[in-house]
Amino acid sequence: MKTVDSRNNWKIVDELLETETDEWRRHMLSQFRQHVRAECGSNLEALLSTMSDNPRFHIWSATEDTGPKGFEALKEFYAGLIASGSNRFEYAVERIVIGDDTLVTEGELYTPFSGAMLKQMGMDVDEDKMYATKGRTVTFWPFEKDTGKIIGEDIYSITTDFADAEEVILNEYTYGEDE
Repeated sequence: MKTVDSRNNWKIVDELLETETDEWRRHMLSQFRQHVRAECGSNLEALLSTMSDNPRFHIWSATEDTGPKGFEALKEFYAGLIASGSNRFEYAVERIVIGDDTLVTEGELYTPFSGAMLKQMGMDVDEDKMYATKGRTVTFWPFEKDTGKIIGEDIYSITTDFADAEEVILNEYTYGEDE
């Protein structure tokens, strides 16, 4: 059975930070790392501190963009994600491409859902267990040059349907546990 562990989200970033010498690139990597740790560790304030004052997210599903636009919409989006528990995802990044003002990440994404949540959606699951959808994801992370903050995420992902969610073990991450 798969163990979903958010700590895998920044392993490659830690490796890259050991050798990256360009200060701007180090900043983008560090800001990305802080963003993901805060998101997976349910720290909304720390998460929002990594974001531009005018964020623009694009979450693409075929031709439809469902991402939040603007700070209040983003705050509401993240608060809902944290409340659902699906922020405890594992995006095991395998590759990072660093441009002048954008990071690109690619990897396997496992998004957890409680059995109780899936049961409310009419699925025949054990409500005391955890389940996850999985799939391949590429995310573009544009940065503001003047503030160094993340503008948003352009997410391209193909994941399994809720009906195909598999039982998983969730190894929860606590924000700041390894600082």
